[in-house]
Amino acid sequence: MATYVVTLKSPGYNPRKRTVQVAAIDARAAMLVAGSNQWQAISATPAEKKKQQFVPFSTKALVVLCNSVASLLDAQIPLSKALEFYLARVAREDQRLALRSIAVAVERGEDNHKAFAVTGRFDPVFVGLVKAGTMASNLPVAFRALARRMRTHQEFTSKLRKALATPVCILAFLWFLLIYSQTSMVPNVERMLRDMRVPNDLLSSITFGFSHFFQAVWMPATLGWIVLGVALWRSLAFRENLGRLLMRRSRLLRDIVMGFRQLTFIGTFEMLVSNNISIADALETCANTLRNTPFEKELRVVKEKQALGMSLGEAMRKYTTMDPQLTHMIEVGEKASNLNEQLLLLRNLYEQETAQRIELFAGIVGLMSKLVTVSTIGFIYLGAYMPIVLAGPKMMQASQM
Repeated sequence: MATYVVTLKSPGYNPRKRTVQVAAIDARAAMLVAGSNQWQAISATPAEKKKQQFVPFSTKALVVLCNSVASLLDAQIPLSKALEFYLARVAREDQRLALRSIAVAVERGEDNHKAFAVTGRFDPVFVGLVKAGTMASNLPVAFRALARRMRTHQEFTSKLRKALATPVCILAFLWFLLIYSQTSMVPNVERMLRDMRVPNDLLSSITFGFSHFFQAVWMPATLGWIVLGVALWRSLAFRENLGRLLMRRSRLLRDIVMGFRQLTFIGTFEMLVSNNISIADALETCANTLRNTPFEKELRVVKEKQALGMSLGEAMRKYTTMDPQLTHMIEVGEKASNLNEQLLLLRNLYEQETAQRIELFAGIVGLMSKLVTVSTIGFIYLGAYMPIVLAGPKMMQASQM
């Protein structure tokens, strides 16, 4: 599939023209995708070959999409028609065109996962699970698994946002208050005590020394905080690198991310194996689903070792970094010929464990942010008022002499 620039014309005596970009198999399909009752497609030309920036679907919209399409598929409605029915509730035109291009591609015989992948709006996990569902002839289960995974991820993000939003806003206000106190209030106190020839005690000397240091660094520090905030907001690569750094430092966060990845593997593998897909093909699909993670290479190594005669459980135990309980239960299921049941047990187990870790992590982050907020408030108070309080008796003694 390629990207085409489609020119549209509105009907009537005073027609208007506009252009949209559509991913489609050919120019004719692009015109079919872009056309509607309000706009008639009159031409389609290939877009310039440069990297296109697409706005992805929101997590909430994807959850609704997956659940809705799964329900329509349960009613024996083909995927292309199910997507057409769902189009009515999509408000954004670019996303509506993306779904219509998927529907047209599937209708014309394109593989389901390739039709989703070419739009550039779905991550490898989404595309991989759609491929797994197609291979297993069980797309509704794949879409529901995607909805369940994204809902868990959304809950994790929401809890983190709630734990961080208020403290971050308070800390931003306190930072500016700290700037005011250290560049205005504390220097005024220092000047007043110096004019009255009141000697500084140890705490006052430390406070005034920090004020001098802060006056020298507050401007570059503020710019640094602003740059950090913009980088976190705008740069996906920066967020990923920061996430990897935090994972190396925090075992709990690492366990949460590993839980998500292992849940993806278990769900995909169980869906394929339960529908009589060979283990080799299931491992290859799982590796594609977990692209750009350590599991991708590890699962391909497991596939190679299994082809050489090694059992699945033993290969996973020796050549993957997955949890020992996961590899042990797979080994038990393989020996007892009840691998599907073991995978279902593992899925339920990891869903519960991941939810508990998310609760714990959100609680720890909330507590730490509150401690930092309270500490900053206390520091501002001590820095601004303690020198005055401590100098009060000395000022009274000086006035009596």
